[in-house]
Amino acid sequence: MAKSKGDGSPRGKRKTEVPGQALGYGLQYTRLTQLLLQAPEGSFCSMEVLDDVAEQHPKKGVRLIQSKSALTANPVSDRAKSLWKTLSNWIEASAAWDLDLERTIFEVYVSRPVGGAIVQSFADADSLEAARAAISQARVELWGEAPDFPLKSEVAEDIAPYVERVFSADCARVAQIIRNFHLTCGSGSPQADVEAIIRSDPVSASKVRDIADHMCGVVKRRVDEQLEAGRPAVIGRDEFAGWYAAFVRKIDRDTVLLSRARMPSEAEARGLMPKVFVQQLEIIGLSFEDKLEAVSDYLMAAADRTEWAVRGEVDETSFDDLDSVLKRNWKNKRRAGSIQHVGKAEDLQGQALYSDCMQLDVPVQAMEPPDHFIPGCLHRLADDMSIGWHPTYEQKLKVKRAA
Repeated sequence: MAKSKGDGSPRGKRKTEVPGQALGYGLQYTRLTQLLLQAPEGSFCSMEVLDDVAEQHPKKGVRLIQSKSALTANPVSDRAKSLWKTLSNWIEASAAWDLDLERTIFEVYVSRPVGGAIVQSFADADSLEAARAAISQARVELWGEAPDFPLKSEVAEDIAPYVERVFSADCARVAQIIRNFHLTCGSGSPQADVEAIIRSDPVSASKVRDIADHMCGVVKRRVDEQLEAGRPAVIGRDEFAGWYAAFVRKIDRDTVLLSRARMPSEAEARGLMPKVFVQQLEIIGLSFEDKLEAVSDYLMAAADRTEWAVRGEVDETSFDDLDSVLKRNWKNKRRAGSIQHVGKAEDLQGQALYSDCMQLDVPVQAMEPPDHFIPGCLHRLADDMSIGWHPTYEQKLKVKRAA
């Protein structure tokens, strides 16, 4: 553990490569999610099994993917170690695993737009003849003309062994790999790219980020569970599609409103104790815990009303309609309660009316709101005295204010 200064911050400078390394590890999970969203039916996607990420299909073959984050450096420049090491590893692996090269895609995925003359020539090679020509040109660029290769000694030490393996390997094998080589570049934000894929589906625009967050989390959890159990991290596309469809049905299709409000702290709740709606609860003798719960519902409902309106999930006029429905329900329940509980103490009549109203189940634009929302909206109405719980709540509040 790093020692701390007097102000609690760790001593020493933070390693500048740490954000890039962390992004690189996390990128594999994100790229795996992207693959699963687009993989064909019947396929399987994996992480750290065949490659950083891979896709396998019984009829369409294998797709090996090296994922590269690129905060600053270009991992596919002409003399990038990551490019030549990747090619070298693929050459060795294809021989060791006896891969069907004609049915294997070799892909380098970079999180942002990058390029290079050599890697682009490899990506453009769509035939064995074009692949051989691209390899020959790359050899001239790095080593110089055969047979002397005058530039070979000038190749940097950190890439020289990998370049050697690529140029000295079986020509037919290398040509097959280059012919099936793909360079895929993201937008610069892998998370935004996940959202772009989801946005192409028939889902509400306001739900895209929630779906992306959930599915990325599901993939990471599943991978981690498999690795912890000592099993290869493999997820079936069809199984993933089932998770995806189930979650979309849960939060989309205009049936459920998703709350994004956070639970307030007790200190925040205590700050609202002087509010009128809390005084209304005090008049009918509810406990401090009941009042804290009411304040929480009030704050979270207010936050949701604002967020849903801003995101366009609910038209603001629908909240006016909701208030009208709630006031009408309150009025009817108050009338029924005055008959049903006649003769009881007024505070008990108020408690009965309050409990009855707190169980109201009212949709918002035909959508189901979260459990705290309707109670919170009722407290909002109680705060401006449009409704109340005690049979004579208006007079009681006037007396309370005058005291």
